[in-house]
Amino acid sequence: MRISRALLALLAAARGCDSFTAVLTRPSSSSSSREGRSRGATTTTTTALSSTSREGRIRRATTTTTTTTTTALSSTAEEVGSGGTAVVGTPGTADLPWSELGFEYRDTKSHLRMVYRDGRWEEPTLVESPYMQVHIGATALHYGQACFEGLKAFSHADGDVYLFRPDENGMRINRSANRVMMPEIPVDMFVRACNDVVRDNIAYVPPYGSGGALYLRPLLFGSGPRIGLQPSEEYTFLIMVIPVGDYYKGGLAKPVNGLIIDEYDRAAPRGVGSAKVAGNYAADLIPNVQAKKMGYPICLYLDAATHTKVEEFSTSNFIGIDNTNKRYVTPSSPSVLPSVTNKSLQTIARDRGMTVEARDILVEELDTFDEVIACGTAVVVTPIGSLTRLNDPAKGVGGDSSTMYRFTEDVGVTTRALYDQVRSIQNGEIEDVHNWNFKVQ
Repeated sequence: MRISRALLALLAAARGCDSFTAVLTRPSSSSSSREGRSRGATTTTTTALSSTSREGRIRRATTTTTTTTTTALSSTAEEVGSGGTAVVGTPGTADLPWSELGFEYRDTKSHLRMVYRDGRWEEPTLVESPYMQVHIGATALHYGQACFEGLKAFSHADGDVYLFRPDENGMRINRSANRVMMPEIPVDMFVRACNDVVRDNIAYVPPYGSGGALYLRPLLFGSGPRIGLQPSEEYTFLIMVIPVGDYYKGGLAKPVNGLIIDEYDRAAPRGVGSAKVAGNYAADLIPNVQAKKMGYPICLYLDAATHTKVEEFSTSNFIGIDNTNKRYVTPSSPSVLPSVTNKSLQTIARDRGMTVEARDILVEELDTFDEVIACGTAVVVTPIGSLTRLNDPAKGVGGDSSTMYRFTEDVGVTTRALYDQVRSIQNGEIEDVHNWNFKVQ
């Protein structure tokens, strides 16, 4: 049975708070299949979320019990990271092989969803089924009106869980949304949504010391129907969460070899390369699969106009390290997606006395770097052992048909130092002097 909105409003008024509601529909255990989850009998859980009070509360009252559990819910981005009530539940209690996690999809307890209609965002909903209905005319399906984000939550030794720089991801998804004419999500609303979905999936946050993290994938897309080329009138925002380990097998233990791509471009000049829109990654599918068949797990793209300048890897930013001159060099291009991890590493590099240079990098300059790094939320800090460019793709690798730029056979000293420091901050092992961690409450 679903409680009516009118009744929910009366309940909220009776509590004396200005609130909005989130209805969590939980499938019964008798469902026989994944799709059966959304078809069988359900238990309806009503959650009241304070929309204005800085001391907002989340209340869970089920139809099968009269017990109400009350825990603190932050109503602003600042409150999420300011301490307060500890996380309800214990991280890492799900039955998973924590030390063996890769970077792949796994079912978790729930995802968060909310819809934009009539010029405003409606209340968020926690949904257990991983399936959803989408209109066949949705602009995301026909015109690619979609963007997404990636961020992580980490367990600390004291049992608390922290999000790493969610406010930065909130600002970036809004830049992407603006580029493809979608509504912004207020950053405090974005951070609170991240907080709530992690709370509800606390058992799936890898335990401290496992090396894993809970990966959050926020997605915003046009869900309303359009036949002509124009923006949607309805949008859906959701956040799914997945416990993950290393993106590349071996993690930091062994550098990976990359292939420089000449036959394809990642993004066009004055296009959408600087936005994290979904279609950007479809362009990388063919070269990525081809490169892996040749033994290269990562691709490096050049500028589309001249193919003389380094841009970025398939799913991560490029960093070149000159240890002699203590230089940290990364491309500056309007078609490169600004990385939150890169931004963080630049701050760490400056703290370590390095000079940070954001500028054009010619392909020929690759020979001047002692170390090369691929960095991003998913890959974190990945050392690159070599980069190969095919002079004649028809002949493949080897001899005069290719040029190889070699870096370190083992993990470089600067790569290791940058990785250790950012991971120690994320894990709560050293002081978070820049206030990057937001406590989940």
